[in-house]
This record gives sequence, C-alpha cells and structure tokens, in this order.
Amino acid sequence: MGPALSVADLSFDYRKKPVLLDIAFRVERGTICGLLGPNASGKTTLLKCINRVLLPKTGEITVEGQRIADMSRPEIARLMAVVPQQVSLVFAFTALQMVVMGRAARLAPLSLPSRKDRSDAQAALEDLGIGELAHRPFSELSGGERQLVLLARALHQDTPILLLDEPTAHLDFKNQFMIMDVVRDMTRAKGLATVVSLHDPNLAARYCTRLVVLKDGRLFREGPRETVFERQTLEAVYGMKVVVEETAEGSHVVLPMPSGGGP
Repeated sequence: MGPALSVADLSFDYRKKPVLLDIAFRVERGTICGLLGPNASGKTTLLKCINRVLLPKTGEITVEGQRIADMSRPEIARLMAVVPQQVSLVFAFTALQMVVMGRAARLAPLSLPSRKDRSDAQAALEDLGIGELAHRPFSELSGGERQLVLLARALHQDTPILLLDEPTAHLDFKNQFMIMDVVRDMTRAKGLATVVSLHDPNLAARYCTRLVVLKDGRLFREGPRETVFERQTLEAVYGMKVVVEETAEGSHVVLPMPSGGGP
C-alpha cells in the first residue's frame, strides 16, 4: 500500500517570484508530519498548494493514488480537512453550527444538514471534551476553544488527510499542548495522515514522527524526526547557534546556545 499523501516536485510562483521549488515528501496513515522553517519559508503556501487553494506551477499531489489536480472542489473536501490559523466570520454562528459545516461537501446540492449530521457534530465536540460549547457563539470563545472547535469541524468532515496551519499560534502554554495532544490522539485513533506547520521546533520534536524542513522555499531536509531533528539542521535553517538536549523521558528539545559558551 502506498502513502496516504504524496507531494512530488512541487513548485509555486507568486507573480513570477519563486516561493516553493521542487518540494517532495510522503505521509503515511497514522503519521504526523511536521512542517518546520522560519517565517516566509513557504509553510502556509505549501499547505494551500496541497489543498489546491493555490495552483502549483509544477508538480503532482496525490491522495491514496488519486491526483488532486483531476478533482473538483467538493471531491477534494471529501479527502482533505483543513484547520486554518484564523477564521473570519460574517454571521454569528454557534460552535455546533461551525462543526456541522464540516459535512457540507457530502451534502447534495441545496440540501440541509440532517438530524444525524447535527448529532454527529455534537458527538465530535463531545469527543474533544467541549460539548458544553455547542450553543455558544464561536466569536465569544477563547483562542484555545476556537481551535478545538475548528479541529472538531475538520474531524467531522471525516477525511483521511488533515492539514493544520500553525494550530498553536497565539495560544498560551497549556492550550498549545492541549491542541497537539488531541491532534496526536485523533491521528492515531482514526489512522489519519496529518500535516501540521509549526513555528516551535520543540512541539515538532514532541509530536511529529516525520519532519519536512523548509528554507527559502526549498526542501532543506526531510525524513524521520530522529534523523532530522539535530543541531546542524536547526542551526542552518534558523540561523542561530543552538543546543539539542535529551529530556528525562528520552525526547529532545532545542535551546539557544548559552552566550559565551558551548553546550
């Protein structure tokens, strides 16, 4: 069986300016693949190309052997769910209504969500421990609560691929780990192929099994976390001296090099 998601030789230009060049990687089911790189390295653009919100200049994206380029927007939505950094709302939707929208791609034209769609949406909220938020306005929720609702919507969409664009951005310390714990648990339980862009390499080291490291729109390094998460790669990508240390539980963390000394 091949990979759930495959990206091959992907390039993207914005107004004739190269943004991504020759990106290639694969993600298996049950795996979290982390996208790492400094600001403006192309992480968000790559996710939008995978979801075909942006059209690549070259390359091919396949989901379980099916070419995304040959699919309609509803067909793509039945294969990929996206958790964006932020959502701007015009109408005062409740948390439950936001989650129900995850099934839109599976409804017939002009059809309304069924009672089962609504009960399944409520169950998605319950699965994430936020069932009590169902009837609260989405706009009044905290940052962590909003991200959990958006994650519930993506899971309610019931797709094999989950794309998350910096889901921990602007969240406090506790909520960063709460969100990533849920992503890890759902990826394993549902056998998803999850791709998540992260600005904190320590979150990637803790939760991701594979890493794709971007620098200036190019693929700098790609592979299992154990081989990619190392000092030379991190220093080259982030342009700073660092120390990679092993924790008591056997994982690794990266810290800035102490001033005036080595590790």
